[in-house]
Amino acid sequence: MSPVKFFIYQFLLLIALLLLNIYSDPFISKPFSIVDLIATFIVFPVYFLLISLLVKLYRRFNIRSRNKVILSTIAFMAAIILLTIMENVWYEIYGEMLFK
Repeated sequence: MSPVKFFIYQFLLLIALLLLNIYSDPFISKPFSIVDLIATFIVFPVYFLLISLLVKLYRRFNIRSRNKVILSTIAFMAAIILLTIMENVWYEIYGEMLFK
């Protein structure tokens, strides 16, 4: 049961990280302005929180490190696939992109 819990937690946290990256990307761009600075101050603590949760997750579960890396890689790929499927289904139903 422990590897399944680890995978589910990894999957959810990686989805959160990917969504945060998708939604914060338009606000942090090349010509650095005050908007970019404010967006950075808002996004950085959330990134830090999610990364610290991932580190705690690695320490909490007593699984071999090799298995943790394999499960994390699979969770990352599954998160990307899920977000891609959500984007495609949303586009087919509403005719506009979900993640702009």
